[in-house]
Amino acid sequence: MAKTGEQPSFYYTEQTQQNHYTCKACGQADDILGRYGYCSCCGTRNDLQELALTIEGINNKTRERLKARESLETAVPDAVGAFDSTARQYAKQLAKWVPMKPERRVALEGALFHNLKRAEDLKAWFGIELFQGLGNDDVDFIRLMFHRRHVYEHNGGEMDQKYLADTGDTSVRLKQALREVPEDIFRLTGLIMKMAGNLHEGFHELFPPMSGPIKSYKEQQERLRRFVGATGKLPAHK
Repeated sequence: MAKTGEQPSFYYTEQTQQNHYTCKACGQADDILGRYGYCSCCGTRNDLQELALTIEGINNKTRERLKARESLETAVPDAVGAFDSTARQYAKQLAKWVPMKPERRVALEGALFHNLKRAEDLKAWFGIELFQGLGNDDVDFIRLMFHRRHVYEHNGGEMDQKYLADTGDTSVRLKQALREVPEDIFRLTGLIMKMAGNLHEGFHELFPPMSGPIKSYKEQQERLRRFVGATGKLPAHK
């Protein structure tokens, strides 16, 4: 068309963006600039499924390090940092769309969610409970691991007095280097996904996606499941 001269009024070009993904809620393909955004079909945020990809990568890297007998400690700041990035996306959207006083908006826009005290703000301000469905042991563990992130990022993994005072952790001593076991890494990543899931659901309670495309996709998936169960094979595509 470009070689023939002037383009007709109905002609337009599309440019591939940075993130081509399939929405987990409605099954539709999307192509967006940047990493995070709303599905153009149903309006579901993609932050949770993007976090799942990152966490999967962290878990896989942990398994590789375990086989190679390498240290596992870097998984802690990586996982907590991934959660922080995801939570901040939801916080920015809340600050943008929920009416609030300017000082609260500024605080929310600048919130860092590797500090779990912000979880209390989300509950008080929006009714979003990050710890919903988590037992007390899990909440204590996740708080401890988030404190450990600070030690890894700001003190080279060496125990300091602030960590001991903030956590009351008696299993380590001052100046001792922290060490992680794989069970704790996988427990951390699993709990992070649960907290992010609570944040995602809480956000979409305030800003519901379009139900039509989601319902249609679920019905389609159910029909496909029944067909495969009955025939043992996927339907042929023409």
